[in-house]
Amino acid sequence: MDQGNLDVSTLNQYLEGTNFLAEKEEVVSNAESNGAPQDSITQVGNANTERFNSPEEVMQALQSPPDTPDNAPEVE
Repeated sequence: MDQGNLDVSTLNQYLEGTNFLAEKEEVVSNAESNGAPQDSITQVGNANTERFNSPEEVMQALQSPPDTPDNAPEVE
């Protein structure tokens, strides 16, 4: 799934039951329970934050490039 095309309505379905300010683990757990795609769940789980203040922050995490070794800066 291309997270850049994820709309707010769909995101809100995945986040149903999440009370913000929410710990990352709560967001991931609720997203899994609500049928979010695994790549989205992984990206939220890998976000560079321990908590989200709002659904908008979750959306920002999904729209950011994944923080993976493939995207890591090269060290010379």
